[in-house]
Amino acid sequence: MRSLSILVVDDHEAVRQGIRALLSPHDGWFVCGEAGDGVEAIAEAKRLRPDVVLMDISMPRMQGIEATRIIRREVPESDVIIVSQNNTRQMHKAALEAGAKGFVDKSKISQELLRTIEGLAKNGAESGLGEQLDATTDTHLPAKFGNDRGKELVAGDSLEERERQERERAGNLLAAIVDSSDDAIVSKTLDGVITSWNRAAERLFGYTREEAVGQHITLIVPEDRRDEEVGILERLKRGERIDHFETLRRCKDGSLLALSLTISPVKDDAGRIVGASKVARDVTQRKEIERALAERARLLDLSNDTIMVRDGLDRVTYWNQSACELYGYSREEAIGRVTHELLRTEFPEPLEQINEQLQRDGRWAGELIHTCKDTTRIVVASRWVLDKDDRGNRKRVLETNNDITQQKQSDRALRESEERLRALSNSLEAQVRERTEQLECRNAEVLQQSQQLRELSNRLLKTQDDERRHIARELHDSAGQLIAALGMNLAEIKRLANGNPLLAETLEDTQNLVQQLNKEIRTTTYLLHPPLLDENGLPQAIQWYMRGLMERSGLRIELDIAEDFGRLPADLELAVFRIVQESLTNIHRHSRSKTATIRLSRGLDNVLLEIQDQGTGISGEKLAAIKAQRTGVGITGMRERVRHLKGEMDIQSSSTGATIMVTFPLPRAAATGTETTLQPSEAFD
Repeated sequence: MRSLSILVVDDHEAVRQGIRALLSPHDGWFVCGEAGDGVEAIAEAKRLRPDVVLMDISMPRMQGIEATRIIRREVPESDVIIVSQNNTRQMHKAALEAGAKGFVDKSKISQELLRTIEGLAKNGAESGLGEQLDATTDTHLPAKFGNDRGKELVAGDSLEERERQERERAGNLLAAIVDSSDDAIVSKTLDGVITSWNRAAERLFGYTREEAVGQHITLIVPEDRRDEEVGILERLKRGERIDHFETLRRCKDGSLLALSLTISPVKDDAGRIVGASKVARDVTQRKEIERALAERARLLDLSNDTIMVRDGLDRVTYWNQSACELYGYSREEAIGRVTHELLRTEFPEPLEQINEQLQRDGRWAGELIHTCKDTTRIVVASRWVLDKDDRGNRKRVLETNNDITQQKQSDRALRESEERLRALSNSLEAQVRERTEQLECRNAEVLQQSQQLRELSNRLLKTQDDERRHIARELHDSAGQLIAALGMNLAEIKRLANGNPLLAETLEDTQNLVQQLNKEIRTTTYLLHPPLLDENGLPQAIQWYMRGLMERSGLRIELDIAEDFGRLPADLELAVFRIVQESLTNIHRHSRSKTATIRLSRGLDNVLLEIQDQGTGISGEKLAAIKAQRTGVGITGMRERVRHLKGEMDIQSSSTGATIMVTFPLPRAAATGTETTLQPSEAFD
């Protein structure tokens, strides 16, 4: 095949570097250029005319979808592959409509990118995409490497000559194998003089074979490790084999390498030890990974939360410093113990039910009572997250606990204080009647303050929404992109570590953890502020939230909305979404309903939202409190959003369920079909 030129477009340097690393081992593929946004991508595509453009979606100045449309129109010979974290059906559809030939999820880029490009190149070979590489590569070794076994020996050759030729062929084959090894293989005499030096040793240490052979092995041994080499030679003279000995060696340029050495004695035909063979493997990257993992463990120790990890049998495998301080047990005392026995845990419900929910939902949260080492009993807010293996079996549980003992004591004291205040209130009823006239005089002032409070509440709601969007954006732009780059780096490390099964297994586990972390961060950013609300509108955002809630809770939700519902002003879409979010949360937590129905419609001058469940309904006392606006934060927030947009909200309930009905007036611009959307720079993939 001919070579394949690739243009990489992403506004994060770390992601571009990761893609370069993934593509570098592939012969015939080369990165012809890079761009940091859609405008640069169009200019570079026109200038370079690449075969393939790897296009991110969310970028400054111009998004990837729009840039893809323009490139496909103005540079039709360039095929586009979308590379995005927003792996939704809507994004797939938008990419297809823009003319993209492929879509790769960033969280799986190390597995999918090369396969997608190969498929695109294969499908486009007949239409001129890419050049054919030279297919005439000779895969046969020359005769001196042992491929002349088919030669017929001359009839007069002696047995000794045939044996000599066989030994020569075997020696040549062994030399070829040693020279083609990815590990550095060095042999030396018992005096430490180097006698052989393969190509991998040349690459690893920087010395050519001519420079190394005949030199003492201390050529690559740092001065502070010379005693170590003396001990190795003594052990070899005794016939001992040294396996996986980790040490440092010095390269020609003076740099130090972390190596894993396997050293074996070499014997002559008489069985005497005449030298040693050393196999050296570079473990510098593994050491860096181990240091990084140790740093992460240190960071977990800095957390104020107690963090512990339990295996499938609930035995402690990790116990951070905060856990030591809270419970009084050291790591050595806790590791290997069953947590529920160690802390004499008292559960709010049977442990079997908790484990069933954990297996079903993947997480559990509640309050536990623990007994510390000094017999002190404490109350903790506990959160459990389940990690499963490939078969769905319980692998480990991450548990974080916060001590809320003082908070519970404060709540109890507060309740007692409220009871005393209630009794005092009853005794002051007569005084209240006497002061009624004074309170009426102050009524106007209270009304004014109430209006000010409503305005403050509206500003707080707007600030909260803006902060949610800001935090979600920050998580996406920093942690999300860095995790994608980390995944690519791990894939490259895994490719380089094929010869070490233990390291490969560790890397695979790390990749799985990176995938899990990426999924957790993506879910968190979407719950804070779903990008679909800005990019695709209210109906698709509600559908996304419904699917997530149904997966987490088991609640069945139906959505009744017209396909041509269209877009609403941004503040109205956000208000409707938050009301739906709060209502579904309340249904899941309080109604005991298994189903919920959402109806959303728009008329010429208004928008109607109706949310209904089939649960136990709302008690008369609580419903009266809601209508009198004496409810908690959730209903109050919904009411303030409706009031701010000059809408109306009504809540009805019976023994068969409850219904929330909200009506918003529709601004004239929206009623005539003018849509209000975000600028491309405000959305994120």
